[in-house]
Amino acid sequence: MLTFQYRLYPTKSQQQKLWQHANKLNWLYNYFLNQKIEAYKNEKKSISKNTQQGELVKLKETDLILAEIHSQVLQQVAIRLDRSYAAFFRRVKSKEVAGFPKFRSCRDFFGICYPQSGFAIEDGMLKTKVYGNISFVQHRNIKGNIKQVSISNKNNKWFLNIITDYAEHNEKPKGKIGIDIGLKHLVVATDGTKIKNSTHAKHFDKQIAKVQSERDKKQKGSNRWIFFNNVKQRLYDAKTHKVNDFQHKESRRLAQTYDTIFAEDLSVKSISEGDWTSLNKSIRNAKLAQFLSFLGYKVNQLVLVNPKNTSKMCNNCGKIHTDLKLSDRTIECSCGITYDRDENAANNVLCLGQTILDGVCTRSDTIVEAFAFRQR
Repeated sequence: MLTFQYRLYPTKSQQQKLWQHANKLNWLYNYFLNQKIEAYKNEKKSISKNTQQGELVKLKETDLILAEIHSQVLQQVAIRLDRSYAAFFRRVKSKEVAGFPKFRSCRDFFGICYPQSGFAIEDGMLKTKVYGNISFVQHRNIKGNIKQVSISNKNNKWFLNIITDYAEHNEKPKGKIGIDIGLKHLVVATDGTKIKNSTHAKHFDKQIAKVQSERDKKQKGSNRWIFFNNVKQRLYDAKTHKVNDFQHKESRRLAQTYDTIFAEDLSVKSISEGDWTSLNKSIRNAKLAQFLSFLGYKVNQLVLVNPKNTSKMCNNCGKIHTDLKLSDRTIECSCGITYDRDENAANNVLCLGQTILDGVCTRSDTIVEAFAFRQR
């Protein structure tokens, strides 16, 4: 499956109708969510998506706007809510941050999704019975058979997302690699690969600070305040775009080269809220957790290991250098070798990850246990 995204250019009347329908879908989502909550509170039972989808017929009879919306688009609301519930219970089971589904605001555009029918793509036009023909910029060819299309809006920009069944046929990657991810270098790998982190975030932060300074000089809500606020938002979008593009390309390159990748299971949120206040912004800008997420669905197997002492323990002799500072990047060990701190961490991650795959250590074990097993 592959998603192709294109800029969509609806007319003003089409935009009004799209927003009207999106707000109605938000209302429907909130209605179904409240229904589930009340059913569990009062009767200790759950309502299935099929039951809620069956209720759409009656709702359409009393609501003219709902009646205008394509039936499969309406059914997607119940499906998306059901997926949110399933994800919530999965996180509870795995003891992650649960994140119960929230009620939606009318300020958020509810994506209008056509899962099977009700649309056609012809000559750079999205053709629908409800909204008419909407032009889009087809900057690249659509590969594969179209399975689903959706209309989305972000910061007053419209997008057409087309999901196809196209699958790239690449050579199956082989081999294992350990990586250490950080701020100066996004990746330092055991094969000698070093990927410098992008400077896009730092560049855009300077521009954003200037625009925000200009905005704060204007009266809140005035035309000039709104103008600078929109410019600021566009800069944030460009910053996110650049960083995401960089991380997508680098994670893809690693996934196409190696079958298994070992990395540290970092709690980026706790790190960025830690004592290194001067680095908090850099840590958030680096989006380390996002990079691991990209690797997670691209590589055949991503094994996350306990990060404790991976950068402090010498991979050669096992000595733990407890007095290391963050500024210490090259380390001279008492065993007689001098090594790069990040390269050493990558080797430790590989060592620990391999023992986990071999069934010797568990995900909670540290490099100390793995090294002890290696010495036997």
